[in-house]
Amino acid sequence: MKVFIAVDLEGVGGYVKWDPADRQRERELITGEANAAIAGAFEAGATEVLVTEAHANMRNIIPEKIDSRATFLSGKPKPQNHMAGIDDTFAAALLVAYHARAGTLNGVMAHTYSLNIFSLRFNGIEVGEMGADAAIAGHYGVPVVLVTGDSGVCAEARDQLGDVETVCVKEAVSHTAAQCCAVERARDLVREGAERALAKVERTPPFVIDPPVRTEITFNNPSYADNLSALPFIERTDGRTVSFTADDYLQAFEMFSPLHYLAGFSHS
Repeated sequence: MKVFIAVDLEGVGGYVKWDPADRQRERELITGEANAAIAGAFEAGATEVLVTEAHANMRNIIPEKIDSRATFLSGKPKPQNHMAGIDDTFAAALLVAYHARAGTLNGVMAHTYSLNIFSLRFNGIEVGEMGADAAIAGHYGVPVVLVTGDSGVCAEARDQLGDVETVCVKEAVSHTAAQCCAVERARDLVREGAERALAKVERTPPFVIDPPVRTEITFNNPSYADNLSALPFIERTDGRTVSFTADDYLQAFEMFSPLHYLAGFSHS
């Protein structure tokens, strides 16, 4: 059984606010929860595990500390962004240390790819990074069987993916506050959750967004929409929103991924 693991930062146990001074600590936390998920996967019968990086520069995993039974995909840019490396040979995907989408009430460090996006919708379905990444897995027929993070993303996962296994390692209090369990306890919960989730992989359907796919991006700042409006395939929906249509979800996502970076470039 091949298992795919994407690991972010904001949903790790014991972490509630971005701080450049915490860079090494972030790497330790990411690597620790990745290892917990890897351990749970092998305990559940995995024969191969690929971990891919899903945070910032995507060079967070500490190579000498990652479980040697797994391989990991590090660095950027890379196709499929957080989900680089997934294909239809995997039996299941685990999304570890994820956060809720932009605007989520009390979502810890909630955002959608950047602090410049207000909402992202595919065929009218609003998603955050969790939902968008689950749909990439779904494009290949791979179910997301586990989502871990704060209480906000766990609720979002159950609402969007249905009866998916979730592991809450911190109860959100505000955008930058949460009631946390100890880090070692969080890792135990992730390991146990991965094992439980993979035991019911046959009963978990993939999350699929049917083609063709209309993408709508609403920015916080109208200037971001201004910057994209001249592109011939872009439709300007309102002051802050642009949209476009693609043949399938993967094409839609691969178009969105560079566009939201391009939108941030100034005309000056």
